[in-house]
Amino acid sequence: MRILVLHETDWLIRGPHMQHHVFERLSTNPKVKITVLDYDIDKMQRSNSVFIKKQIFRNIDRTLRNSQIQIIRTSHIQIPYFRRISFLITNFIEMMKIIRKHSPDIIVALSLSNGFIGLILSKIFKIPFIFYYIDIYHALVPFPSARNIARIFSRFLLKKSDLIIVINKLLQKYVMNEGVSSHKIKILLNGISLENLTINESKVKELRKKYSLKEDDFIIFFMGFLYEFAGLKQIIEHYNNDIKEGKLNLKFLIVGDGGIYNDLINYVREVNADWVILTGRVPFFDISEYISLANLCLMSFDLNEITSYITPIKITEYMVMKKPVLSNRLPGIVMEIGENNGVIFAKNQKALIKEIGELVSKKEELERIGQKGFQLIKKNYLMSNIIKELKRIIINVIKQKRSSS
Repeated sequence: MRILVLHETDWLIRGPHMQHHVFERLSTNPKVKITVLDYDIDKMQRSNSVFIKKQIFRNIDRTLRNSQIQIIRTSHIQIPYFRRISFLITNFIEMMKIIRKHSPDIIVALSLSNGFIGLILSKIFKIPFIFYYIDIYHALVPFPSARNIARIFSRFLLKKSDLIIVINKLLQKYVMNEGVSSHKIKILLNGISLENLTINESKVKELRKKYSLKEDDFIIFFMGFLYEFAGLKQIIEHYNNDIKEGKLNLKFLIVGDGGIYNDLINYVREVNADWVILTGRVPFFDISEYISLANLCLMSFDLNEITSYITPIKITEYMVMKKPVLSNRLPGIVMEIGENNGVIFAKNQKALIKEIGELVSKKEELERIGQKGFQLIKKNYLMSNIIKELKRIIINVIKQKRSSS
C-alpha cells in the first residue's frame, strides 16, 4: 500500500503531533510505503540563493526509531509573498510525478492549500482521499484577511473528501455543522504508547542536577509550541514575588520553543525569575524523563477559536506518565476526557493561575489524580488500538472507492 500524505508545515521540526505517531508506526509495515510532502514554514533552511532546492529525507524518526517514512520538501523561492505560491506550484508538479510513477493507493491531507490541490488530483485520477482534520485549520492562518478564503477551501475539502478523520467528538460536531454527513466522519483519538513509561533514572538524576531541582520542589510543567495564548508569562508574573520572598517553593519547567520563546527568555531575565527553567526544544525520545520531574502538568490555553476544539496529544503524554493535569475548561478536552479522570479543570485562565498555588501543598492527592488519568489512557487511548483502527479505515476507503469506480 502506498500512502501520500500532504502536510503544509515542517514535519522535521514542528511537533511531534499525532500524525507523526500514526504514520511513523504505519511505515514500519514492509507492505506500506509512506511519502510526506511538507513545507519549511519556519524558514529553517538557509541558502545564499533565493532558490531553495528540493530535498528528500528518508527514515525520519520523530517518535519511532525504525520509522521508514520518506519526506519530500519541494523547491521554492525564498522571497516574501512568492514563497508559498512557489511551494504550491512545485507541490503540484511533485504530486503529478508521484501519481504517475507510483500510483498511490490513497491520499491523506492535513492541510488546506496543497490539500486542495491533492483533492483535485484525486478526483482526476480516481484516488481515494481522506481529510485528516485535527484542528480548525482556517483559524490557524496567521493573516486575518485570508481566513475567510481559507474557510472556503476548508469547506470544499470537508464536503468533497471521501472521508474525514477527526480527533474528538467536538470536531465531529463542528464538521457536521459545516454540512458533512455523519457517515463520512470517523473519530480517531489521539493515542499514546505505554513505551513512554520507560524512564532512564540516570537521565532523570542528570536533569535534576542540571536544573538544580530538589526532591521537595513543587514542579509545574508545560511543553510544546509556546503560543502567546498559553498564559505562561502571566503565571510567572503572578508567582514571581512570592517565590523570591520564600513564600512558595515552586519551579516552572517549560520545554519547547517557537512563538514567544525569545520574549519569555528576556522576560525571565528582566524580572529575575530564576525559578523558571526554559529548556528550549528537546528530543522526543528524552521527553518522558522531563515529564517524570513534574508534580503538575499544565494545559493553560485561553479559550479561542483554535483551542475550543482541540485535544492536544500532550495531554495523553502527561497522563500516560501518571501525572495530574491542570487545564482550562476547553470544551474539546472536557467532552473527551470528562470530569474526575486525571484532569483538574479550572474555570478560566485567571482561575487556573490561582489554582496552581492552592495545589502546591497537595502532592499526595495529585498523585492519586495522576493514577486515575493513567487508567483512562490504558482503557481508551493506546496507540496500538488506534493504529489498527486507522488501517481499517484506510482499507475500507480504498475498497469503497474501487467498488464505486
